[in-house]
Amino acid sequence: MSRTKKNKSLGSIMGYGFIQFEIHLREQYVDHMETHFEQELKVIESNYDEFMSSLKNADSDELSDEAKSHYEDSFIDDFFMIKKVYRKTFRDSQIIQLYSFLEDLLMKGCSRYASIKKTPYKVTDLSGQNDIDRIKKYLTKSVGVDFSKLTADWSFLDNLRVVRNQVVHHNGIIRNNDVVKGTDKKFNKIKSFSKDRFTLEPYVSSSDRFQIVFDNPNFITSILKHIESLIQKIAQYEID
Repeated sequence: MSRTKKNKSLGSIMGYGFIQFEIHLREQYVDHMETHFEQELKVIESNYDEFMSSLKNADSDELSDEAKSHYEDSFIDDFFMIKKVYRKTFRDSQIIQLYSFLEDLLMKGCSRYASIKKTPYKVTDLSGQNDIDRIKKYLTKSVGVDFSKLTADWSFLDNLRVVRNQVVHHNGIIRNNDVVKGTDKKFNKIKSFSKDRFTLEPYVSSSDRFQIVFDNPNFITSILKHIESLIQKIAQYEID
């Protein structure tokens, strides 16, 4: 009695189980760091309140005005460094790393598929505006992935690519090249994508330049969710 041979899935080639594990590790890391920053800010606020309370309860002559000002400045500096420097740097780096993580997963999956199936071309042989565009073409032509069914995840991650490039190449500064008519396509794309995800703050009181500020920690989490969703759907495709 013969058994019907079950086709492998693309996920078996990509190492889907390991990918899931790594995504969950990254989720835990992001949660750990965000919690750490929040705790640090609360400690500073608590210490500041205690300091101000002690000034009211103690003899006002115990500290000079200069000393009081020095302590207040110290609290303000610590608060600023954590909120505007450390946390900002962490979130900026996550935008860069998570997109690179996605691109690397897909590129390696395509390379393994090409090697096992001995396809006549690789991702790098295809034309495209960028690597992710060539990956999409390869998965469509070689594996038969229907990206019309992946629109929500793919659109989100393609918008992330644009934002990530702005962070990498312009330190998160974006210029609106048509303030009057509003026809700047890249600016409009990022502005539309930013809603409920991150903020475009005026840069140095400029009317046409903005700083991309990742002030919503849920945006980082949503990136991981979309990566996981996309990989899960692609991984289900069977290969001969």
